[in-house]
Amino acid sequence: MTGPAPLPALLSRARAPWRTPAPRPAADAAGARGPDHDLLGAVIDSASDGWRVDYRRVGRSAELAAYGRQLGTTDPDALDRLGQVAFWINAYNACVLALVGARWPLASIVEIPGAFTNIRFAVGGRRMTLDDMEHGKARRLGEPLVHVGLNCGSVGCPPLRGYGGDVLAELEVNGRRYLADTARGARLDGDRLLVSRIFQWFGGDFAPLGAGPSAASTLAAVAKPARVLPALSPLLPPRLRTARSVGFLDYDWSVNGR
Repeated sequence: MTGPAPLPALLSRARAPWRTPAPRPAADAAGARGPDHDLLGAVIDSASDGWRVDYRRVGRSAELAAYGRQLGTTDPDALDRLGQVAFWINAYNACVLALVGARWPLASIVEIPGAFTNIRFAVGGRRMTLDDMEHGKARRLGEPLVHVGLNCGSVGCPPLRGYGGDVLAELEVNGRRYLADTARGARLDGDRLLVSRIFQWFGGDFAPLGAGPSAASTLAAVAKPARVLPALSPLLPPRLRTARSVGFLDYDWSVNGR
């Protein structure tokens, strides 16, 4: 199935045809001010410790279904920049929760054909894939910390949480939690710092050449990974901040279910 998928349809075990929700009046509260992120926060708090998710519970969540309807009718372009940062991170994470929850159990999200590139969700009045949300929207806001907020349903991901009004402070807290985890985030190997491969894949976002991320920035970060150290240093535990070289941990794509 490759049609537009509102979250409630993803939660249906009946696998009904996926449809974009009908447009709502302009006065719709979600469209005017953004979705109620507390709904997503309640789902995460009840089903996850941040690292592992009870996808059976997620798959039955009325709160996630309600949040999905709000995502479909919100105009993210009407939000300020930080509101858009919170919107796109939360939208991505909510769609992953619904996608995995509807297909649970499974060993990895990569088992789902087209999980990132073909399956479309009704978000912001558009029909979007997960890659559209991550690369086409979240990254273009020019905030590298989005990468410590996006959770693709895998063990190697940053912790899962909801984001609201103080999104940059919340991302910093989540980034510190991630990099304090020696299995997923960062650890020393002698005098070399090993960090999540996220900081290799998106190194150009953390260490841009010029005004923003670019192909040249990405190539420079791949060629010289230590370029990302100044951006990572505030998030690292103090004992890891003395490293002068950088390597990368293996990324665990196993599903983060429990």
